[in-house]
Amino acid sequence: MNKQGLAHKLFVDKVISTLLLAILLVGGVLAYSGMLKENYPDLEIPQAIITVEWPGAAAEQVEKEVTKPLEDALNGLQGLKKLQSGSQFSYAVIAVEFKSDEPMNEAMQRLRAKVDEGKAEFPGAVKNPLIEQVSVNDTPVIEFMLYGSLDDTSFSQVVKTIEKRLEAKPGVKKVDKGGYRETVVHVRMLPHRLRSLKLSPSLVRQRIEEANLDTSWGEYDDGNRIHRLYLAGRFDDIRALQQLPIARLSDNRLIRLEEVALVYKGLDKVKSETYFSELGEPFTQGVSLGVKKRPGVDTITLINEVKAAMAEYQTQGFWPDGLKVQIISDESALIDESFANVFSNIWQAMLAVFIILMVLLTWREALIAGTAIPLTFLGALMILGLFGYTLNTMMIIGMVLALGMLVDVFILVMEGMHDNLYSKRLSFKEAALATVKTYAMPAFSGQLTTILAMAPMMAIGGVDGKFIRLIPITAVLCLVLSYLIAFVICIPLSQYLLSNAKQTQMSRVDRLTQIAGQSLQRWLNRFALRSRRRAGAWVAGSVIVWLISIGLMSTLPSLLYPKADGRNLAITIELGPDATLAQSRSVAERAGAYLATQPYFENVTMYVGKKSPRAISSISDQLLLNENPNLVGFSALFVPKDERSQLAYEYVPELRAGLNETLADVAGITLLFTPEVGGSSNDDPVQIVLSGSDMAQLSAYASQVQQQLATINGVTDVRNNLGAWQSQVRLTANREALNFHGITEQDFASQLRLATEADEYGKFKLAGTEDDLKIRLSTFWESRDEEIGGPKSLAEISLISLFTPQGELVPGGNLVDYEIDAVPPLYTHAQTQRAITIKAKVEGITVGEVIAQLDPHLQAWQQTWPEGYRYSYAGEAENAEETYGSAGMVFVLAIMMVFAVLTLALGSFKQPLVVLFTIPLALIGTFTGFWVFQIPFSFPAMIGLIALVGIVVNNAIVMLDTINSHIKAGVGLSDACARGAADRLRPIIGTSITTIVGLVPLGLSDPTWFPLCFAIIFGLLASTLVAMIVIPAMYMLVSRPLSDKPV
Repeated sequence: MNKQGLAHKLFVDKVISTLLLAILLVGGVLAYSGMLKENYPDLEIPQAIITVEWPGAAAEQVEKEVTKPLEDALNGLQGLKKLQSGSQFSYAVIAVEFKSDEPMNEAMQRLRAKVDEGKAEFPGAVKNPLIEQVSVNDTPVIEFMLYGSLDDTSFSQVVKTIEKRLEAKPGVKKVDKGGYRETVVHVRMLPHRLRSLKLSPSLVRQRIEEANLDTSWGEYDDGNRIHRLYLAGRFDDIRALQQLPIARLSDNRLIRLEEVALVYKGLDKVKSETYFSELGEPFTQGVSLGVKKRPGVDTITLINEVKAAMAEYQTQGFWPDGLKVQIISDESALIDESFANVFSNIWQAMLAVFIILMVLLTWREALIAGTAIPLTFLGALMILGLFGYTLNTMMIIGMVLALGMLVDVFILVMEGMHDNLYSKRLSFKEAALATVKTYAMPAFSGQLTTILAMAPMMAIGGVDGKFIRLIPITAVLCLVLSYLIAFVICIPLSQYLLSNAKQTQMSRVDRLTQIAGQSLQRWLNRFALRSRRRAGAWVAGSVIVWLISIGLMSTLPSLLYPKADGRNLAITIELGPDATLAQSRSVAERAGAYLATQPYFENVTMYVGKKSPRAISSISDQLLLNENPNLVGFSALFVPKDERSQLAYEYVPELRAGLNETLADVAGITLLFTPEVGGSSNDDPVQIVLSGSDMAQLSAYASQVQQQLATINGVTDVRNNLGAWQSQVRLTANREALNFHGITEQDFASQLRLATEADEYGKFKLAGTEDDLKIRLSTFWESRDEEIGGPKSLAEISLISLFTPQGELVPGGNLVDYEIDAVPPLYTHAQTQRAITIKAKVEGITVGEVIAQLDPHLQAWQQTWPEGYRYSYAGEAENAEETYGSAGMVFVLAIMMVFAVLTLALGSFKQPLVVLFTIPLALIGTFTGFWVFQIPFSFPAMIGLIALVGIVVNNAIVMLDTINSHIKAGVGLSDACARGAADRLRPIIGTSITTIVGLVPLGLSDPTWFPLCFAIIFGLLASTLVAMIVIPAMYMLVSRPLSDKPV
């Protein structure tokens, strides 16, 4: 097939265009219905939490014997970015974060191998490490509240059943329970019976462990068959456990377990409680179930499956009468709401663009260009779906961003068809081929430069680069498809509307455009292009204005992300470190009564003894004490945006003042608010890490930093990741006294532990595949009654005595010395070094401004610190350095790539400089607009600037092409420059207006994307107004004097 025949097939014949239209339509619709839908991208950043349990071990002991060996093994891990840990009572928690470009599966395999190396050095009582892969945002996607009037044991059993069934679903990673009490078998030793019978509690423990054993005895061959021998010794009946022989007295009387202990099946110790209130109703106690999803799972589909499963469970036999369930948080509803808002914005933008096209073109051409826009988006969905991308807000933002850029090619093609059909009176075939010949290469150059300006954004590093990567991918794909659709679909299929249309006279818009163009041409010839000196003055003036705008911009603060209007809010109230669960409950009831009555809350969930799951939003939060008697947490869901007068996070000052007033008489409490404000992470923006060897010294320095930080206006929720130090009674064994009485140090520690704690010493076997129950051994104290725990009165403490091997009692006070000391609740590390992180949030001030005020003090203090103590910044400051550094390099790379393409396309080194000169012209508008409206510079604004490069450069290319055409036709240099600007007046203004109109709805709907959209809008306003003058003037300057030829 010759070139003419191929051109006819592609640009005139309707077969290929119709097939392509059908593929894009059907494929796009199928992709939309089948794609995974999320609010924000589920970032595949390799990171994990390693949890190691060592029951009864002190925090400092855990740090040295568990955390340190594990950190030493992990420290040299390939691709490791961050290594943090928290060592607390009985647990070590290590957070591992890899670089964002590390392959997920390979990173996790290397991690498991290193953990296996490290655990070889653990003491014998340490349990196997649990490795859990976590998402960047690891909060539950749906939460249920179970409540009702049924006995505690039945409640516990049904909750456990539901948990197991939900966790069996492929997409469910974990079910977090709040206010849940596990069913266990309690063995509560009676101190007075042990003393009267002279039996050591260690003997009771030993007998339970020895007797509770199943083991194989091998095989027996009787000659006819082989019999396998098996000792079934594990307890599966409470009565059998009660009858367990413990010892024989001197008179040969057998002492059984039931004589010295209460043995029964019951609920575990109360560690936390959960309550729920909806629309201001009184709080109802229950158990919360928070479902966390595995990375890469469709959020909406999983939530629907979980909802259906919960509805099905209510019809099954295990669901008891009286048990009710209520959804307290549903991420799918928030995703649907977010999608509805964004899609509403995009349809508003498309409608506005269509109306503008109706004004600029005829209704037929506007209809063709307008319908090509959604067709482009459907094609992008089809291709992105084939590559496994999820449909989320980032993808839709990319489409909106591309909207203004892709409209240009549709306008260009339709204007070409309009001119060839109605002005030059060509046939449809001749008009189509002439349009392709005239505009294909300029449009290709323009689209290519725009793509090159957008594409480097894909290379921005770090979590934030990965977070926004789908924006440039979507925008670039839309630009490629728009070029294809404009020439291969719009032109051939436009014959249905354009071939029979007749236009005998110019339209009103044509006449207005012609008048405006002629006026601009006359003004340019008379003033701006009258001489090279005059042209130079205009160029110099624009440079001066640009420099002024840079000065204005330098006065503005910067931040990583503006705050978004998320509907979730977490509140944490921390009482004094030694507060009891009852004291926390009292504070929670008062705070809950205030919060439940706020009209802008849809529901409120209250947690006593633990934080809200929504407050544990980052991997570093999981290292802290998130469940402790002195903690109170609230999860609040705001009503939809149209039912309240402010953005959600703007209510925080009001809530803070209200809670402070409500709890004014409660001493020593701290409040922490964690609103959902968008971005790639919900972690605190201000973080200062102090590292050194001594925790007490670090804590003193941290207090000094916190006091200074709290003096900065706009800084809130200042605290450190340790919290208040706890009081500890530190016992030191008198080794001589122990030796005298024949008590080993191990038996000494065991007896004291049994007197104060309820540890697990085996499993109680249940039938079938149900999880076996824990056997917990503890001491019964009358002051506790049915409550599990240690002694509460001084009289009971004085009764704690230790048994010698001979059965004699020795008062505990004779064997130990003690001192009361304050200790940190946990030992935190950063990169294997002891560290304390000071955290804070900001309101009305940026992180950069906070650091500018704080850093001089930190530098002065560090001069006085001992060697080995230092500070560093984490949080937003650390992320911004990585992100802005990458974005800055990307911006320079984008300009260089554009320059290279222009040089090849224009065959000149000077003309590309004219094109690139439009960039500072655009920056004049962006910088000045941001300064006038006091908009902080942010990461979305940087994205907008990079996108702006492609848009303004595209306009300049077509103007240069027009000027070159006039010069080739023999027009003089000055007149050619003026005519070029006049000829491109209508398409440039049309493109700018459609881009601005398309971006306004998105910019006004969400604070997160306001800087991105208005960086482009302000830039286009300036570049459109100034470029019509300065670009011709610049072209005139770079051309050879007294020559009518371009350079």
